[in-house]
Amino acid sequence: MNKKLKTCIDFILLFSGLLFIPSCAEKTDDGFGKDHNPSIPVKISTFYPNSGGVAEKVIITGENFGADPEKIRVYFNSKRAAVVSSDGDRIYALVPRMPGNDCVVSVVVGKDSLVFENTFQYNLSVSVSTVCGNGSPDFVSGTLSESQMKPSFLAVDNDYNIFVSLRDSPSWGLVRVNEEENVVIPLSMNDNSSVMIPNAPAIDRRTGIITFPSETSITAFVTCDPKEAWAPRYRNFKIVKTNGYAPPTNSWKHSMAACELDGYVYTRFFEGQLIKIHPVSYEAEIIYLTPNGTANGVTFHPLHPHLLFFAGRSGGIAGGIYSMDVRDPDNTFKRINAAGSGHRDGELEVALFNAPWQIYFDPEGYLYIADAGNHCIRRISPENMVETIVGMPGTSGWKDGGPEEALFNNPRGVGVDKEGTVYIADWGNNRVRKLAIE
Repeated sequence: MNKKLKTCIDFILLFSGLLFIPSCAEKTDDGFGKDHNPSIPVKISTFYPNSGGVAEKVIITGENFGADPEKIRVYFNSKRAAVVSSDGDRIYALVPRMPGNDCVVSVVVGKDSLVFENTFQYNLSVSVSTVCGNGSPDFVSGTLSESQMKPSFLAVDNDYNIFVSLRDSPSWGLVRVNEEENVVIPLSMNDNSSVMIPNAPAIDRRTGIITFPSETSITAFVTCDPKEAWAPRYRNFKIVKTNGYAPPTNSWKHSMAACELDGYVYTRFFEGQLIKIHPVSYEAEIIYLTPNGTANGVTFHPLHPHLLFFAGRSGGIAGGIYSMDVRDPDNTFKRINAAGSGHRDGELEVALFNAPWQIYFDPEGYLYIADAGNHCIRRISPENMVETIVGMPGTSGWKDGGPEEALFNNPRGVGVDKEGTVYIADWGNNRVRKLAIE
């Protein structure tokens, strides 16, 4: 079990036991242990406090809630809160993670659904820390504090393993990083780029298999299966269907993405070909031809797994964020931000990026972007609003801390774990960084 989750559960159990000592069986006249009466309306009165962050303890007062927390639902906007306990007239709940800035609080018991007129102000907490690396580009394995590397891209699996691609002289390969184990372990390491040129990896969350493209040949890619201790296996796909599109003539494919909808792995070439690869037979099909240019970030939307997104770093797609429905790419492919390059937050249709590299969604549908040219980490919300989360636009440097002080230097890789913690390959600073947003 994740340590943070276990600590939170232990605290909840302890606190709830101390807060409501009388048992449900006592059902005293002062309100402890009252069952919900469906023939009487539920009423709400107040909640306190009216602001706070994730896991903030909130007391909601009213009438006829019932004493069974499993039958009570509390929402902050559309996010469901954890209901720890209730005595019938008071509910003890914990604020969920990132429900929105201005939260409508609602209570649902039985057939009754009630909404408070006043809102809860959610206080977002953002902090950056260094996971591993000390500023030197020469690779050194070992503990987190001992390690050195020049990370380009990364991906995080369901067990919190961070897989980092190294593709700069003198080190070429794939590395596993694990914070809880306090280890940095090479899975494959070479001092010759002709052996492996690892680009942005993909994680298949159903199988745990990592797939990443290699530029050693047009059809080359590598898979790492956790059942085999992630030992790299060199593969080659075979294009069996072109749909009238010309096959790629060079080996420049820069990222991969696993699709939960059909099980295929998708990759895109510099020349624009978007190809899907069968995960077992390795037979491939060209499904669309996009404008040419480098796209180091290709990813699928977790809530809409038919939607593929990629970021354009150079060429005809420079500065662009693109999307398509892989079921109908001919009619859905489009650029979703403004033309050109630069830095501009706000509505997505007018937002500007400067050499965006890897991109990745969190579980809630926020798209994180390593905006290398701006030395920032940007984010697109499900409502299509763009904001700079950390980093000072146009200013490079290295500093941990909050959003007003953290600095990056040409960040190229970004990945997100299943809890929403963001990891960054800070290429220019030779470090893997962590962005905690709660």
